[in-house]
Amino acid sequence: MDDILYFKFSNENFAARMLRLLSWPILCAMLVVLTSCSDFDREFTVQSASSTVEVYTDGTAFVSEFFDIAVKKTENYGGVYVDIPQRFTDASNGVHWRDFELVAARRDGLDEYYFKENNVPGYSIYIGKEHCKHCPADLSPGVTKIQIVYWLGRLVHQESDREVLSLPAYMSRVHGQGAKKTLTLKLPRGGTLRPSQQDPAAYEVMQKAPNEFVVSIAAGKGDRVLPDIEVEYPARTFVTVTSGNRVRWWLSDHLLLFISILGPFLTGLFVITRSGQGWRLPAPSIAVDSKMMESISPALAAYLFSNWKSEAAKAAFMASACHLAVKKMLRISSLGENAEASDLSARQVRKKGKVARARWYGLPAVTRLVFGQIEKERPADGRRKILYALYGFERELHKAVVAEYHKARGGIDRGALATAVTILLLGVAIAYFSGLLLFSAAICGILLISAVIVIAFLHPERVSWPTDFRQAFGLFVGVPALMIFALVYICTTEVISEQQPYLLAILLNIAGIVIIPRVARMATPKQRQMRNSVLRLDGYLRGELDGPAMSVECYERYLPFAVALDVEHCWTERFNLWRESQKMQAYVPDWRIIS
Repeated sequence: MDDILYFKFSNENFAARMLRLLSWPILCAMLVVLTSCSDFDREFTVQSASSTVEVYTDGTAFVSEFFDIAVKKTENYGGVYVDIPQRFTDASNGVHWRDFELVAARRDGLDEYYFKENNVPGYSIYIGKEHCKHCPADLSPGVTKIQIVYWLGRLVHQESDREVLSLPAYMSRVHGQGAKKTLTLKLPRGGTLRPSQQDPAAYEVMQKAPNEFVVSIAAGKGDRVLPDIEVEYPARTFVTVTSGNRVRWWLSDHLLLFISILGPFLTGLFVITRSGQGWRLPAPSIAVDSKMMESISPALAAYLFSNWKSEAAKAAFMASACHLAVKKMLRISSLGENAEASDLSARQVRKKGKVARARWYGLPAVTRLVFGQIEKERPADGRRKILYALYGFERELHKAVVAEYHKARGGIDRGALATAVTILLLGVAIAYFSGLLLFSAAICGILLISAVIVIAFLHPERVSWPTDFRQAFGLFVGVPALMIFALVYICTTEVISEQQPYLLAILLNIAGIVIIPRVARMATPKQRQMRNSVLRLDGYLRGELDGPAMSVECYERYLPFAVALDVEHCWTERFNLWRESQKMQAYVPDWRIIS
């Protein structure tokens, strides 16, 4: 709870920065994406498809596929997506990946521009020039022929004393459309087609020669779920796989699953570790930790004692003024609300030499800040009302105290930062390899914009609104439009069953990135020890716990803390009793203003 206060102030302008960052660039990017959208069914029709697959004895296959595409509109996207399957399940329900290497992408016999995108079953390869709706299209109305040539590997797996060649029945498809398709399979001799895999309702297989099969697939969308074609061979028909390849293949088969589990695992490990540190209390003590109190300013002690309530500002300010007086930087008339300050000598002290400057800069930063605020107050008869200087200064005082408290953490939490960055990279890798990169980006965009809106609504004082038309247009038009576009994209994009576990892993990674900073802001053992030290000091000042022996030096040393904890009367009474027991004359400190 304590460190949440630091988060609030360190992110004071977070909403403003994010709103400015998201406004204009997001609008421009959104317009580009919107203009590049297309409706494939309205622009193209896949009339037919034919494939030739030649399998070699090293377990690889050379594939050449042709798609006859009818272009129906003059204005079109300018290219098509070809989906290549890589993932398959063998007879023993083992999941494997086929190696893939693209050789060529052609249109009407000529090499064409292309790029690859990942998805869970394999790759989506775009062939053609990217264009917006109103740009000249590369594909003229009529029939055009798209060709894709590639290598497939890892097609053979071992089953007891046999080797089984597994080939996807449909090889690839264009935009999910199921057109009439013919596959010519040229296989090594000696193979036997598994009868159990022949499904007349799905496809028809004819054997034209001992080593050649023709697979005919009727038009329709059923080709998305066709069973693989499996051919049995005697052992040692294909080249023996080395142990190194087996290890590489196993790692490749389980990589996506491994990185999907790793993100939530790291999050849980971080939470358990840090929570354990937070619950671990320091060793109990019945005495004041003098060394620890030397590292705490009276202002910080006031906030720690009040559990960071805003009412602590007055006690923190007065305690700092008392600290300045005890250190001979000024003189004060009393410790009450009507206290006045005079003889502000810190400026002269800083000019006296190295030792004097060391004494000044040895004070806590928040104490020096309070002196500067008192110094700004206009004097009357050489005196300044101390609490007048507090008005309007509460927020800066709180920030300075929080900065001191945060400094006890030791600066940047490198462990939390490294864990969050690792989980972020894992999430990006999962999204990339599963084909959910844009989908995940849309989810993150919605979550980020929603968080900024909530912060702006709950804390409008932290938002600096746009000052020119471009920023205002980007903020009030671009950001809502981006939200709508992201929602439409999420609602209209299909997440297939194989992608759903990885989408869940991505969402868990996003949750981990949100959780880790919050857990990292939990009070560290040192910060908990600081608060416990302040509580023990309160007991000492009241006479309930043991501590340093009373003396004038001890009284003045802890007087600012007594003011911070609102026990200065009790502490002064204890001092007076001690003074009487020591038969000491009246105590008149030189830092008090004598009327």
